[in-house]
Amino acid sequence: MASILRTGKLLRYFAGFTRNVVVNSVRDCESSNLLQSAPCMCGQFQNGFASNAAASKAEVTLDRQIRRLDQDARRIGRISRRDLEEVLDEIRTHRTATSSQSLLVIRCCGNLVPEEQPEVRTALVQEIWKTLNALNVPMDISHYNALLRVYLENEHQFAPTDFLAEIEAKGIEPNRVTYQRLIARYCQQGDIEGATRILEYMRGKNLPVNENVFNSLILGHSQANDLESAKGILGVMKQAGLEPTADTYTTLLCAFARHGDIEALQSTLAECEPKEIILLDKDLLDIAYTLAVHGNGEHVDAVLSKLRISPGFNQDAVNIILRLVNKGQEDVALKLLRLMPRSSRVNGEPTDVGAFFIRQLVKANRPVEKILSICRTLQSEGLNPKALTIATEAGLTNGVMNNALPLLHEMKNLGLPIRQHYFWPLFCSVDSNQVLDVVRRMQQDFALNPNSETVRDYIIPNLKEKNWDRVVTVLRDAGVPNSTAVSSAVYAALTTHQIADAAKIMEQNRAYYMPLIFRQPLILALAHTNDFASFIRCVRQMHEGLQLRASREANEEAPEAATDAEAPATPERQTPDVVGQIVYDAAIYFRRERVLTVEKILQGLVNQGLSLSSAKATALSELLGSEMTPKINEQLGKLTSGELEPIPLPNSGKRSLGTLTIDELERFIKNVEAKGENSNNIKRQLLNACFRSQNLEKTLQVIERLEKDAFQIPIGIYAQLVDLYTHHKRTSDALAQYTKLRTADANFKLDNYKTVRLADLLLQEERVDEALQLLKENQKEVAVEASEGSFNYVSTVWRILNSIAETGNAERLKVVFDALVAGNYVVPTNVLLGPLIKVHLSRDDIPKAIDAFEQICQQYKATPWKNELACRLIQKEDAANLQRLTDLSTSIHGEVNSLYDLVFSFVECGRVRQARKILETPGLRTRPQRISNACDRYKNEGMLQPLEGLIEATKDLGHIDRNKIYYTLLLSYDKADETEKALGLWTKMQEEGVTPTDAFLLKLAELLKRKNIEVPFVVPETQQPKSKRSKPAKTEAKVAEQVVQSPPEPKVEPKAKAAPAVKPVSNIAGFRRAIQANDPDAAISFKERVLSGDKFNVLDTSRLIELLVRADRLSEATKYVEELLAEKQHPQPKIFKFYLNKIASSGDLEVMQRIGQQLNDEQKRLVSFDNRYCHAYIVAGKAEQFLKQLSTEIEAVKSSEEAGKLAEKFPRGGAVGILDKHPELIAQYEALAEKYAAHNQLGPMNVLWMHLISNGQEVASKQIWDKHLSSAPRLMFQRVLQTAREQQDEKLASTVISQLRGSKISEGAIGNAYSCLIDIQTSKGNTDKALEVLANAIKDVSLENINRTALLRLKQAVEEKSQQFPYTVPEKRTKAEDSSSSSSSSSSVQADLQCISHLF
Repeated sequence: MASILRTGKLLRYFAGFTRNVVVNSVRDCESSNLLQSAPCMCGQFQNGFASNAAASKAEVTLDRQIRRLDQDARRIGRISRRDLEEVLDEIRTHRTATSSQSLLVIRCCGNLVPEEQPEVRTALVQEIWKTLNALNVPMDISHYNALLRVYLENEHQFAPTDFLAEIEAKGIEPNRVTYQRLIARYCQQGDIEGATRILEYMRGKNLPVNENVFNSLILGHSQANDLESAKGILGVMKQAGLEPTADTYTTLLCAFARHGDIEALQSTLAECEPKEIILLDKDLLDIAYTLAVHGNGEHVDAVLSKLRISPGFNQDAVNIILRLVNKGQEDVALKLLRLMPRSSRVNGEPTDVGAFFIRQLVKANRPVEKILSICRTLQSEGLNPKALTIATEAGLTNGVMNNALPLLHEMKNLGLPIRQHYFWPLFCSVDSNQVLDVVRRMQQDFALNPNSETVRDYIIPNLKEKNWDRVVTVLRDAGVPNSTAVSSAVYAALTTHQIADAAKIMEQNRAYYMPLIFRQPLILALAHTNDFASFIRCVRQMHEGLQLRASREANEEAPEAATDAEAPATPERQTPDVVGQIVYDAAIYFRRERVLTVEKILQGLVNQGLSLSSAKATALSELLGSEMTPKINEQLGKLTSGELEPIPLPNSGKRSLGTLTIDELERFIKNVEAKGENSNNIKRQLLNACFRSQNLEKTLQVIERLEKDAFQIPIGIYAQLVDLYTHHKRTSDALAQYTKLRTADANFKLDNYKTVRLADLLLQEERVDEALQLLKENQKEVAVEASEGSFNYVSTVWRILNSIAETGNAERLKVVFDALVAGNYVVPTNVLLGPLIKVHLSRDDIPKAIDAFEQICQQYKATPWKNELACRLIQKEDAANLQRLTDLSTSIHGEVNSLYDLVFSFVECGRVRQARKILETPGLRTRPQRISNACDRYKNEGMLQPLEGLIEATKDLGHIDRNKIYYTLLLSYDKADETEKALGLWTKMQEEGVTPTDAFLLKLAELLKRKNIEVPFVVPETQQPKSKRSKPAKTEAKVAEQVVQSPPEPKVEPKAKAAPAVKPVSNIAGFRRAIQANDPDAAISFKERVLSGDKFNVLDTSRLIELLVRADRLSEATKYVEELLAEKQHPQPKIFKFYLNKIASSGDLEVMQRIGQQLNDEQKRLVSFDNRYCHAYIVAGKAEQFLKQLSTEIEAVKSSEEAGKLAEKFPRGGAVGILDKHPELIAQYEALAEKYAAHNQLGPMNVLWMHLISNGQEVASKQIWDKHLSSAPRLMFQRVLQTAREQQDEKLASTVISQLRGSKISEGAIGNAYSCLIDIQTSKGNTDKALEVLANAIKDVSLENINRTALLRLKQAVEEKSQQFPYTVPEKRTKAEDSSSSSSSSSSVQADLQCISHLF
């Protein structure tokens, strides 16, 4: 009775509140506002287009993560702790967060993280709060209210008075929500008196109350064990003019459940229906949860029987199950799991359920016996056949050995496979002193020996051991094979850039180091340390390991090993050129210092006596191109000569015969013959050593002595003697020896190299007829392949042709060249064909040079000396021949490449105007890499004039990124010590509206400081010490202030010589400085003060729009966009797209519609307006309405032409977004796609097919395929293949192939699908399966239609395993062959190609 009176006493606090009562329910504004409020909060956190250095990567990354949190909360009602921690890390790393972002992060730390215990969630929110305060993120009362709510949801113990005092100390005014939540806290503690004090305070401030206060009081009386008063609150509410809602009854029912008053609970439940109080499934689940966690789980069934299982039930049930497991109520959770509706697979079978339940059991560290029991139950009831596997995976992932290992044992007992990667998470999570225990358990309990990948990537990094000898030792002690331990330790050392340690380990332990794995970390370690000596040592050991492996394999294949007297077989010829591949990879990686790096590496290899294959040397010379130096040419010649012998390694044991000197071999022969043994093999090695030494006298002596000893000298030795005479320029002796050989054997022929060297000697002596006769007598039936001809051989041929060309004797050159080709000595290449052009240019005979060029183009499809020819023609202003040259080039290299070649030729000749005309050609595709390569070439060759010409030629051409040109020119000025010109570049960039990159500014600042010149701009922060970080910001903030001063004070420009004073800054100049300082307010101020004579260009306004969008000032940005549109202009395309992205991401349909009305169809196409318009509908939650709108439009179509135009506007990208985010609309979308298909427009249906097949709905996708797409001549499926590649999903790729086969799709398209599957299998290391796929592929398509890169990857992977690749990779197609697809086909491009004369 006293309780009721106390409740009655409270009535007076509410009686006067009636006029202020807020009747909106907690469902509308409290418990679900994060999930149900609109528009989507993520619209505030969109990332934008980074057009310059001002774009913050931190904002982009944080926005993306915040958006994901918000979307997860809305979609499934929960988020993970990991996601929250990633957001916190991002905030800490970049030391930035907006007020809105911080508010959402705080809100997410309560019941939205049901997987975690309340204590963990509270600790997380406190850590977030501490971080935000440390970063001085602006926070208001809404942040404190969000923190209060999290505390309440986590039942965190805190003093409301202290919390209120903290708020007031910060000068923040509490609001109604604050007091309501403080009341809730008192009530959680059962402190009615404390709640009463807050109520009195609210009454004094005349603050309104709502249902939440009454619900809190029900909870408070319940916590105070006063259920009678709790029930009496319903009457108090009615007297205060409020009707109890479902939330009020749920709170009361939970109070009964908490105390186990089942009779009151059931009677109150019975009251709800007559009173039209509808309890949702979520409410009933809360009651069931309260019953279970307070020891009344036996009564749960009665509540669960009242569930309606309405849409959205599963997500609510998942959240409750997770919380039940945390409270140790897994039996009740299992009951609830059984009630969850199961969706069906395509074949009609129900999908597996409960994976989240199993993972939570493991995460909550429930007893292993209980976990196994539930897994068996789920498997026996058919709910989840993979329950045990999921539990084991969770145990391993969480790194809980006590759970993971027993679960693994259970899998083993059931006969399930135990694999290496199961243990990887354990290695990462256990303490370093437990890592080796796990290794031993792997071997002892599961008979699993750790492989190289496991050791190098997971065991060694987690050992935390810095002594590499110790690492190898402990691994051996733990049972890891020595070779695995050593190679893994080397890999780990290289990946941490300890290249010297890696070399030391390799030298101490002979092992096989797989080149495919070790090449990249070795090159990266070199880049990091610049330790060339250790690099060469590592390369040597990799080479030795490969030889060791090859010799072992040879011994296994041929157990009848050679006797001691026989020379061991050299394995080099059977092994891949690992040394050459490493050098080639290094040359690609060290692009900036390529020549110096390659020279050092090659010299190291020469010193070691290693060799390169001719194919790799040729590839390297082609890569170097114009960077090729005489020194590199000489080094490559030595490395490919076959004359180098590896120097003996320290402690390498027995030396092979091939490494012995002439004197050592002679002594060896005497010792062997003294024993009466056969020394013939050693004598052959002695002859080889003589020829290697190129000592003619000694060689003749040895031959003479062996002839006297009746040693049978092979005929090949005499052929080598011919070459040795040639080397010493003893022509008559060489010819005499050659004649002897021909006399002895009329069919004898010298090999190509010896023949060409002797012919070269004859030509030098003007014995042309004899040289030609020699070539004729020794010609071969089959042409030498480019890959077979050694680098030395090709260099010798080129030297012969080049020396004749320099004499200007075209007739002799033609005769010799024809003899070489006819005799199958060479395959013509650009390099070898060059002298045929050079011979005419050396005499300045342009017509004959052009004729020769045309003949070569037609006969050999090559364009030697094209650039030199073009430059000569430009200098002579010979438009007719230049047109002819360009036409010939186009037939081979395609239109676009030929035009770019012409641009560079004009620039090199100083004809900037003509180069610019070509670049302005409508339809000419941008080739950034061509421009970049040209810039690098000009820089390396010290050519300043062409770089300056490129700057002028590309001025105001928006489609070309000029920052690369400016930066390269800056580097060139620095190299040429042209400081004033370098500083002038910065001024020129301002004039032209080009924003310098951070790299440009940093380099220029470093140059100016080196020359003691004042830096006139704010240096990017990366250049500043941390202690001075605030200074640049201060400087930037004053930019606008400096230019506003009136009158402006004259300022002296930084100078090396006297410079004129700067004129007063105009409004336009001030505007641009403000833009550069990222100050939109100052920029707007200048824009508004602009005089009538001044005018801002589109670029200026575009940059202001970009700045406003980045500051989330969209309404102001919209104003300037609409001003441009009103003048029939529009912002720069990339900035316009950035702005439209932001508007669409905010769901602002009104603005999108307004802008769309001012754009024509072509403008909409350029900025992908329709896709962005669709995205705006998705963000606004009106995707269904958008589909209806599209449906109405297609229904109104009356002709095929109208349908075609409508299909062109169809937002395919947006449609993908609708299907991904709203799977419930698939049926409606399919109906829309059918309407398009009725007009033979299959794009929408194609999008649906891609979505279905990518999401594993094979049957549904096949139905669409058969009905609509099987006979389509064109099809979009690249996105599906991309998904397959990213997810390594071979099944998806196979499904695509099965549907494409037999269709009308081109062979090239089907080849792309097969290429995807080949790549997937290759990347997984399944070379056998990849070869099987390729064998099947060439039954459907020709080998040329398989992606050449995929074939090369597979070929390399197969050869790495020392196997033979059974196919010949097709040659790379020329631009001419691909011109239809890769080159511009616009009429204007063709017109420029057809008429060069207008350029002069």
